[in-house]
Amino acid sequence: MADLTRREFLQIAGGATAAVGMLGVRPEDVHAEASDASPIDYERARAVPTICFGCTTHCGVIGWVEDGRVRKIEGNPLDPNTRGAICSKANGMISYTYAPTRIVYPMRRVGKRGEGKWERIEWDEALDEIASRMKALRDGGTPERFVFHYGRDKTKGFTKRFTDAFGTPNRLNRRSICSSNRRAPLMSFYGREFEWESQDVENTQFILNFGSNVMEAHQGGLFMVKRIVDARVERGAKLVTFEVRPSATASVSDEFHLVKPGTDGAIALAMAHVIVREGLANEAFWKRWANHPLENIRKHLEPYTPAFAERESGVSAADIERLAVAFAKAAPRCCTLSNRGSAKHYNGVQADRAIRMLDVLVGNVGEPGGFCLSSPRMWKNRYGQEGLPVVDQPAPAPGPLEPWKPGTRMFASLPAAVQERVAAFPEDWQKRYFGELATPSEYPLSWHWYPMRVGQLVYPYIREGRQKVEVYMSYTLGAAYGYPEATVAREVLRDETLIPFHVAIDISYSEQAALADIILPDATSLERWDAHSTNSYDLVPYTGIRQPLVEPLGEARPVQILLRDLARRVGGGMEHHFDFDRVEDYYRAWYENLPVSWDELKRRGIWQEAGRKKDYGLHERELPATELQGSATDAETGIIYRDGAKKQAIGIRVDAKALRGFDTPTRKITIHEPLFPLAARHTGLPLDDVNAKALPEYQPISGHEDLADDEFILTTFKWNVHTQGRSTYWKHQAEIVHTNDIFLSPETGRRLGLETGDEVTVVVRRPRGRTYRSGEDEPVGTFRNRVRLLNGMHAKVAACSHHAGHWEHGPVAQARTEEDPTARAGMSAELRGGDPDVPERIWWAKSEGGTGGGVAINDALPINPTPLVGGQCWFDNVCTLRKA
Repeated sequence: MADLTRREFLQIAGGATAAVGMLGVRPEDVHAEASDASPIDYERARAVPTICFGCTTHCGVIGWVEDGRVRKIEGNPLDPNTRGAICSKANGMISYTYAPTRIVYPMRRVGKRGEGKWERIEWDEALDEIASRMKALRDGGTPERFVFHYGRDKTKGFTKRFTDAFGTPNRLNRRSICSSNRRAPLMSFYGREFEWESQDVENTQFILNFGSNVMEAHQGGLFMVKRIVDARVERGAKLVTFEVRPSATASVSDEFHLVKPGTDGAIALAMAHVIVREGLANEAFWKRWANHPLENIRKHLEPYTPAFAERESGVSAADIERLAVAFAKAAPRCCTLSNRGSAKHYNGVQADRAIRMLDVLVGNVGEPGGFCLSSPRMWKNRYGQEGLPVVDQPAPAPGPLEPWKPGTRMFASLPAAVQERVAAFPEDWQKRYFGELATPSEYPLSWHWYPMRVGQLVYPYIREGRQKVEVYMSYTLGAAYGYPEATVAREVLRDETLIPFHVAIDISYSEQAALADIILPDATSLERWDAHSTNSYDLVPYTGIRQPLVEPLGEARPVQILLRDLARRVGGGMEHHFDFDRVEDYYRAWYENLPVSWDELKRRGIWQEAGRKKDYGLHERELPATELQGSATDAETGIIYRDGAKKQAIGIRVDAKALRGFDTPTRKITIHEPLFPLAARHTGLPLDDVNAKALPEYQPISGHEDLADDEFILTTFKWNVHTQGRSTYWKHQAEIVHTNDIFLSPETGRRLGLETGDEVTVVVRRPRGRTYRSGEDEPVGTFRNRVRLLNGMHAKVAACSHHAGHWEHGPVAQARTEEDPTARAGMSAELRGGDPDVPERIWWAKSEGGTGGGVAINDALPINPTPLVGGQCWFDNVCTLRKA
């Protein structure tokens, strides 16, 4: 473990504490627990760098450890993204590590599944039972009946190593719930390497923001906050935000324009119309790097006038004209931002493609201050860079799984309609098809570029019999609470004919774990190892290490040890892929080629090559001669293929130079994407649907037109102190935000006779369009909640966060001051806990006259995957509101 003295830490840290204060958190307020707020003795305390897991941004931090207990978290100034800043979630890691209701021993149910009756068992007993069931599947030739379903897995492929070694393709994620509608347009435009963008906001002059709440809750948002502030204060940059509510980002923008939900694409296309019409497009860049003629784009954009966009969105045509011109004139120091607000809609994939096209039109891609792409990879020499080695998993790694092709046993187990659809797929799609849970045939673009899965359909598909399951393992997954129509997840998890055996690996007693047969206690992020890398807003790739600050509490174990021991029990060669004794040894081997010692990496926590040039213009970099050896160039397209075979493109010849280009089939930016109509034809989606279009298009969301007076578009959002629904038992986070009132505009309140504090009944109807169970008359669900009137809300929008209303996770999450004898009957003392802060400090409990712990709304939100890509449309929900 890397230990630093106070003096050594200060030499590294510089202004880290000041950065904390800049984020609105006083340094003296950043402490562990109310019962542990005594001053830290820095003469005895140790500073250990690690990687935060308060959310998926994963910032470099330094933890202060005193007497074997983590006391405080501060930012690591060596992190090039955060530069030493943290947010309030960082110290939440302390809350969940020392939560009195945390699970720290293996548990087995002794009553009915979901009844809440448990007994403590030994690890050997738990692992032997799990391994025996898994071994039976493997020995019986049905390894696919083991399903591993995770929520937050940052082990950098360790769990995939486990499922691949076992032989199941069913390693399922929650990416469709979160980000697939955002990733698909980026990977379509720029290639698989770039699933995230890294806008150079620090050096920009103009930011067009479509539905991104970067100042509050955006993956990588903390990386951008200070950069945007500096650009605006020091360089006069302008931030323009299109949003449906007064978000934190909207509140600090130079301009904030209220938009009707799901109309961002119309605005972006109208701006593109203006840019082309006014001759402001960078025609040289477009001709050089876009895969479609600009003249065709000009004709394509003709219907998308500012007047059209005004009718759709409510943003004035004059503003659209003015902002489009200003954006183009700021090029190349301009960029777009987008996120859930633009993408989590039925038409969201095309909306983000339209937004991405704005950057290509003005030629800011890869330019200082522009829309930049920095991969988390450590680039190889073949890209003409400075020779930084790729950091990858240590050998041995399992071989590839066999696809479910016609004629195989697995293929024969599929429903006839699915077999017919898959058999008609192109050959390269068939090579990547592994069944309906991992690669759902109705959503081929969810797995074409990247394994994004369609998590919200896992439980319906299991119920429909598309995949027989014998052993289901959930890892830090909150589907039973947080998935849309979470009632479906709970129904399937309770049904032992559908899931005979459920193992939950978790830290807290979640709604998901409550429906398990065995619960295995995981180590927290302050007790474990992980490799770390992400895209760099510094535009120089870097890597970091998560390392344990303290030993796991009780008998909790890191998931790597848990899976290693399971693999050894299952045997059959599986154990050879887990030939390490300590997790540290595994990650030491991972980083063995890094040009810095293992001890130095641990001491610093972050490593980035000094003096390396920034990733501007990666597409313009020449391929080295060593990479060109044995290659061949297609005379018609200029594409350079490795080893002369037209399989792996490595570059493109432009003006007689062998350039890297983009990681797409044409090595150019894929404005015209034939995959969309091709996927539509193979799945039966009509070609007039917006999601089937090869060029970015706009189509109004069905059901959003002509809303009645009591009908509204229900949208959700994230609080900046919470990580979805997994942080409501973190004490300080819960004290700051513990409920989830419904935000409405004062105008709406007056019309409905509502005041702040009144309660309303919310009824959510099924979505329309070509999606799951669309158009059914029965509502999805109903809930009742308090209203808060808020200036700046769109008059037809109701906004409610989706993190609150837990019935598990302990008394802090539930906002109760008394023991619940029903839910806790028969539960072990380890789960009940004994918290000195309960009941005195839960002042927001209803029994204390407070608002309570909020309302669970996810049961009422429909499963609503975007066609082809499968991303959940969280923001399309149409509901009725009536005073309760």
